[in-house]
Amino acid sequence: MKRYLICSGKGGVGKSTLSVCIARALCARGKSVLLMDCDVGLRSLDLLTGLGQSAVYTWQDVLSENCTLLDALLTDATGEFSLLIPPAALETPPTAEDFSKMLAKAAIDFDFCFLDAGAGTDGIVPTLAKASDAALVVATPDSVSARAAAKTAEMLWQTLPPERLRLLLNRYSVSAVRDGVNLCADDMIDETGIRFLGAVPEDAGLRVLPCGRDISSRTAAAFNRIAARLLGENVPFSVRKL
Repeated sequence: MKRYLICSGKGGVGKSTLSVCIARALCARGKSVLLMDCDVGLRSLDLLTGLGQSAVYTWQDVLSENCTLLDALLTDATGEFSLLIPPAALETPPTAEDFSKMLAKAAIDFDFCFLDAGAGTDGIVPTLAKASDAALVVATPDSVSARAAAKTAEMLWQTLPPERLRLLLNRYSVSAVRDGVNLCADDMIDETGIRFLGAVPEDAGLRVLPCGRDISSRTAAAFNRIAARLLGENVPFSVRKL
């Protein structure tokens, strides 16, 4: 099972939404995905996936041995992906070894695990990095987000080698780049020092994902390309055509 930390230097960049959509794109390719919401106290994946109503246990209960991993898993109707929700608060911060042992139990049933962290570089984010194989840094194409992503990369490089970090751009608009409102993909790569994975176009459907709205075919295609690259497929980059 490949473990990816999904993180961002600042909030509001759509990190959790991208986590869900990439998971679904991987499932559409026959892979099984475990989503782990690690934003303690501010969970959102239960709303984005529609799985919150059946929640009883959190991953903290699994770590504390109050329940089994199977008891805590929330699985969607298709059975393709599952979710672990976070506790409302942490009495004792878990260690990277704690997370690794728990995720080792899930490795037999899942191909990917996405650890969706809270924004910023503090809290349990450094611990999650130690329990991850790689990291996806989510940013929007602007100078503020670029600076925050660069700071996040500096923290991650203390644990993960540079080649295991990949940059995901959200709300990418060619017209905004052309008008000088947003940075282009090349500028974001230069500003952050992170290898590029893909760009997701501006799409109002992503902002209302919990309402069951559909994303555009262009956005779906972007997620499919990202999923393919995570699977090791050689997919050409074409952000200028978004």
